This record gives sequence, structure tokens and C-alpha cells, in this order.
Amino acid sequence: MLSRETAVHAIIVALTFVSFVLLERAGVVALDGPSAGVAFVVFYGILLGGSHLVFALRGKDGMIPVDARWRYLAALVVVLGGSALVFYGEGLAVGPLELSTLGYAIVAVTVIGYVVIEGVAGYRATQTQTS
Repeated sequence: MLSRETAVHAIIVALTFVSFVLLERAGVVALDGPSAGVAFVVFYGILLGGSHLVFALRGKDGMIPVDARWRYLAALVVVLGGSALVFYGEGLAVGPLELSTLGYAIVAVTVIGYVVIEGVAGYRATQTQTS
């Protein structure tokens, strides 16, 4: 049986692909130059976070708690922002630090932090269930 979360995710994926193709054919989205980075961030942001955003805004727990959805969305925004720094920061520097290096560091720290925070939250959830 198809779960509601799977159905919402499939709809978000289908709408994202269809809208991306239509926007590309209409000339709104170009797949080269600086707009490719923006298209990448928006496309993957909607693709990876769309269904989580829908359920987080509705405040409904499903297979994933609402708090975990908001943490995932926050981490996704930071990772995509760091990815934009990597894409656009090549060759640009602030002092001795190249922006693409800063982007890689932001992505790495966010991913590690997200894993630790979710691990702690999962551990705490099991402790409240057994008590």
C-alpha cells in the first residue's frame, strides 16, 4: 500500500521535473552560465525538501516527527547555500580564504552537525519511550 508520504513525495518530484522542463523550454531556466547554479539550488531544494516542507507546515507526524522535518529543512538550506558558495566562489577570496573552501567547510560542518543532532534526538526519543 502506498503511504501518504510516498504519494506526496512522488507528486512533488513529478511537479518539479515537469515545471523544470517547461521553464527550460520557455527559456526561463538556462542550463549554462551563472543561472545553472541557481537552477541547481532551487531544483534540488524543492526536490529534496518539498515533501518535508508540506508535512512540516501541516504539523502532521508521519513516519518522521515534525521537529525532525524542520531540522532537515534547515540543514538542506545551509547545505544548498554552501553548494552555491562552492559553485560561485571558485577563484574568489575573502582575505586568505577562498569562498569555495568556505562552502566546502560549511557543507561538511552542517552534515556532521545534522547527523549528531539527529542521533541525539533519536536517542532521547528512545529514552522517553522506555521510561
